[in-house]
Amino acid sequence: MTVRALTAPNPGPFTLDGTKTYLVGEEAVIDPGPAIEEHIAAILELSPGLNRVLVTHRHADHAPAATVLRERCGAEIWAPAGTFEEGTIDHVLVDGQKIEVGDKVLEVVATPGHTAEHVCFLSDTGELFTGDTVLGQGTTAILAPDGDMEAYVDSLRKLMAKKPTRIYPGHGPVRHDAEALLDEYIYHRLSREEQVVEHLATGPKTTVDLRKAIYPDIGAPLHGAAEAQLTAHLGWLRKKGQAIEANGSWSKS
Repeated sequence: MTVRALTAPNPGPFTLDGTKTYLVGEEAVIDPGPAIEEHIAAILELSPGLNRVLVTHRHADHAPAATVLRERCGAEIWAPAGTFEEGTIDHVLVDGQKIEVGDKVLEVVATPGHTAEHVCFLSDTGELFTGDTVLGQGTTAILAPDGDMEAYVDSLRKLMAKKPTRIYPGHGPVRHDAEALLDEYIYHRLSREEQVVEHLATGPKTTVDLRKAIYPDIGAPLHGAAEAQLTAHLGWLRKKGQAIEANGSWSKS
């Protein structure tokens, strides 16, 4: 069974060249993307036998086209609880569930962290569809309060234990070095945590202070996202008893 990638016309700082929709065989798509007519028309043209739409998480660049596709061709929506309003999902996905798609079997792998409900799909031949848990280039955003850094690193380790061979990410190119990439992602997060701890060791810091020290070169439009990501790191450090917050500043505990 073939896997074809279709890139939505929504490039940007967080979506890279655009959200990747994967056409799996002739009957399924993974992450249909935003409700952009041009993109929806392309999906229907390339998958005339479409009967199911699988979704990794609720974000607006991944999920909204699912309901439009159901209206247009009757395809059922398979998604984790919390992705859409109650009653919208035809099949609620749970961790460990198996889905037959053509000659492939996809396992649902719960991967909270980027969002609480996020799932990935792992085929019985090692292909891993990661949504926003792992990107084809760069790193994904874990933004507090929705993003949970502890859950995210646990999810990366969970995926590593599955020993995938190829990653089909929600953004960026397909990666054929799946285990190496996952290892790199885990290392990156733990290294960033060490940076935060080192800066807190010199005295109390606000998230703005930490952002200036750790992300000195990012542009103003990304300042808020960087601070939210640092807040996710700080939240995990607080859970581990390594950081405390008081009066808007954080200190090493």
